[in-house]
Amino acid sequence: MRFRRAAAVAVVLLAGAAPHAAAATSRARHTIAPPVAVGHARIAGLLRDGGVVRELGLRWHAGPLPPGDRLLSFEVAYEWRACSPRARHCRPGGGTTETPFAASHYTVAHSDTGRRLELIETATEVVETDPATFSFRVVRATRRVLAGAVVAAYPRSQAPATAFVNGLPPQTTGSTSERFTVSAPHWNAADGHPALRYRIDGRAWRNVPRRKVVATGRLGLGPHRIAVRTANAAGSTTRRFAWRVVPLPAPVACQGVCWAPPHLDSTGHPMRWDWQIGRVAALQRTGARAVDLYDIDGFLTTRAQVRALHTTWQASTLAHPRTACYLDLAWEDYRPDATPSPRGFPAAALGRVYYGYPQERWVDLRRVAAVVQVFDARIAMCARKGFDAVEIDDIDSFNPPGTTGFQLTRGDVQNLLARILNHIHRAGMSALWKNSGILAWWGRRYTDGAVVEECYQYDECFAAQLAGSRQFGFACTGLAGAHPCGYDAFTAQGKWVGEAEYREDGFVCGPSKPCPPRHRFSTYCQKVYATANGLSAVKFDVDLDGRLFRPCPAGR
Repeated sequence: MRFRRAAAVAVVLLAGAAPHAAAATSRARHTIAPPVAVGHARIAGLLRDGGVVRELGLRWHAGPLPPGDRLLSFEVAYEWRACSPRARHCRPGGGTTETPFAASHYTVAHSDTGRRLELIETATEVVETDPATFSFRVVRATRRVLAGAVVAAYPRSQAPATAFVNGLPPQTTGSTSERFTVSAPHWNAADGHPALRYRIDGRAWRNVPRRKVVATGRLGLGPHRIAVRTANAAGSTTRRFAWRVVPLPAPVACQGVCWAPPHLDSTGHPMRWDWQIGRVAALQRTGARAVDLYDIDGFLTTRAQVRALHTTWQASTLAHPRTACYLDLAWEDYRPDATPSPRGFPAAALGRVYYGYPQERWVDLRRVAAVVQVFDARIAMCARKGFDAVEIDDIDSFNPPGTTGFQLTRGDVQNLLARILNHIHRAGMSALWKNSGILAWWGRRYTDGAVVEECYQYDECFAAQLAGSRQFGFACTGLAGAHPCGYDAFTAQGKWVGEAEYREDGFVCGPSKPCPPRHRFSTYCQKVYATANGLSAVKFDVDLDGRLFRPCPAGR
């Protein structure tokens, strides 16, 4: 679980995007015009099972902004639905994928046959209204268009077909396992239901699983290929994809004069830190509450603020504090690089909404070239501002595909992270691992420390708590083994770990609050902070806006 700051958002849903619809925002401080639709939409293309259709005739642009407001991002999402002939009952189109910003083209599904397609097109603009507090508003406009005829059947006596959907691995990758998603087949009922079979490399043909997800199993270095065959009485077709597995990039040492956060400060305790990514300008901790490391937002923090923190702020044990640049590996629509474009995240890389955070989406990490391009620019930004380290959130995209929308393996994630973490080191900054304790044994090779959330609540702070569990093709071991899955994998090597528990969870009580022993603040500090390989444990509020700061050992 991961918490993020919730920015101030006012969402305006505009059915039909009528010119006067912006009046719906009159209760706000000022009116922001909705996105503007130009032209008249229609659905064009081959309106039959297996055909490709798209919307034509409609273009969007952002509406005029009030003086002082700034457009942060602009994107258009496409939702395809299959409706009854009179359009009284609709359901998601059978060919729907998990990438709504790349769905302007739609491959008609077999289950759409005899139904009318409807396209719901939604343009969204994210507008910053107050840079001092980074307040922003989200304004949407929607157009709907219905196909003029029902979807025709697949041609009789034509061989059935299928395709790979929801992304593919790169042509060259360090991942030693992959999962492929196969679309439902296109076929004519008169020719019989088709059989789907697949083979990996030269292995025997096997039936495609019912979920239509094919796992390769463990792969060796070198070339590989997958073939998927679709066959019925009308014949067969075969889809193929080839790629190569290469060694992961070796870890690169930090270049230049680098500072790495030490496990223990000069007093022999876990180095104290603060995490404030919910503020435009960090709140200084002074006196007994001073800290040695501030983890703060990379986009919102200015170079002048970093310089002041480095030269004038009080630290706990250092001459002045150090800084970590917070970045998110998920897509956030309020960032200046959020508009899908050749220079930003490609539309096809944006998957499902991150649960609880409607402004964020998971990213397809197999699109290495595009994602690395985005992060090269972000890392360069952190370096220009003078940050000492970079923390990258949401690296655990091999969560269940029902969460992310993509069939990612841990190898896909490692393939991308090895490149990003090495680039941080080449830019002269330390790299901080984030959550994903299952891969702590691997992540510590590429990073100089870690940040973890709620490991006390979920009993996953230390390798001994996870030893014996089996996930992702290996068994977690104790600290001395090959695969220690706890965060003491870092501290045992002298690398710092910051640990966050949250007030809103109601799990760790306040320092002076009476509660059961397991939940007492003193117990939390004893178990997480005061052990030989302890973590720098702090209780925060989920907005991470500086209002709550309760560090161990006393919470003051």
